[in-house]
Amino acid sequence: MSPHILIDEALEALAHPASEPGAQAVVQRMIINMLKGNVITIEEFNHYCARLNRVSRKEAA
Repeated sequence: MSPHILIDEALEALAHPASEPGAQAVVQRMIINMLKGNVITIEEFNHYCARLNRVSRKEAA
């Protein structure tokens, strides 16, 4: 499966009210590991981190 699909699905799952505590850290590690493994580019990394931040801010509100 495409790494982009995996990240998109993980970020969408975080937006769900039933997401587990700590799930954001798991998604963050997944994004970092994909960058380290050269699976995604730095531009894609920045994009996914921005999306993760938006989800995190919505949960905190």
